[in-house]
Amino acid sequence: MLGRMKMFKPWGFVFLLGLGLAFFTGCPGTKEDPDKPGDPDKPPGEQKQDILPEGEPYTVPELDLKMTWAPAGNFLMGSPPSEPGHRLEEEDLHNVVISRGFWIGTFEVTQEQFQAVLGSNPSTFPGPQMPVHKVSWHTAMEFCKALTEREKFAGRMPEHWHFILPTEAQWEYACRAGTTNVFHFGNDEEALAQYAWFSDNSKTGDAGTSRPRNIGEKKPNQWGIHDMHGNMGEWCYDWYGKVYPPDDSVDPITQKASNFKVFRGGTYTDTAERCRAAHRNRSTTDTENPWLGFRIALMRKYFE
Repeated sequence: MLGRMKMFKPWGFVFLLGLGLAFFTGCPGTKEDPDKPGDPDKPPGEQKQDILPEGEPYTVPELDLKMTWAPAGNFLMGSPPSEPGHRLEEEDLHNVVISRGFWIGTFEVTQEQFQAVLGSNPSTFPGPQMPVHKVSWHTAMEFCKALTEREKFAGRMPEHWHFILPTEAQWEYACRAGTTNVFHFGNDEEALAQYAWFSDNSKTGDAGTSRPRNIGEKKPNQWGIHDMHGNMGEWCYDWYGKVYPPDDSVDPITQKASNFKVFRGGTYTDTAERCRAAHRNRSTTDTENPWLGFRIALMRKYFE
């Protein structure tokens, strides 16, 4: 017996102790290293947030500012040469990839909402549910910035998210809502009056003066977004460039190629041809016209 005890080796005890620890605590390397670098394909700005309901409709609290979710996807932007009103080069048909979903205003920003955020109302045609107008590009961006700060202060805005004007590509993507027609509802110009306020149906009074109308009085597109083909022209984020970015561009943004910013959508003064989904407009950043307003987007930051 004594001889057997003398043969016991201390490293055997250490080995057995290690097996016991492994049994109760798990094998080394199975736990996530807190200092391990993140996945290079998932930068910090792309991490899942749990404040905003991505993929669902969203309403900005206290303002009743309704927003529609536009899922990631791709679409044909522009128009074919055979489309009435097509402008050579400026509307060349090309594929665009929208790599991430975003919210876009279900309606144009109203005068009531604008005044609640910035404390003023520059509009010529007053009315709380009328779209705000006579707003420059800079003022529209000021509204977006102020609303972002307001929601951050209230704890309702995740890090790396902001309100911003939609890019030109995002605007047309949301307008088309998965369609490839002249208008989001089809190609029949005669049906436009059901979906938009434009020169043919916006006149009032004995003088027949055109004027904007309250938001949401016309039918929406397939995603539930109203007034994309008429009522107000709507500022976009991009600078205007006559030639579009290359085919298959991902989340394209036109950098400064002129002294003009893009605005989209038919206005209450426009003919039907100028209300097409592909039609492009432009103006200087300080322009304040009674037919020019905006709708906002809410998205994860990938540009300022």
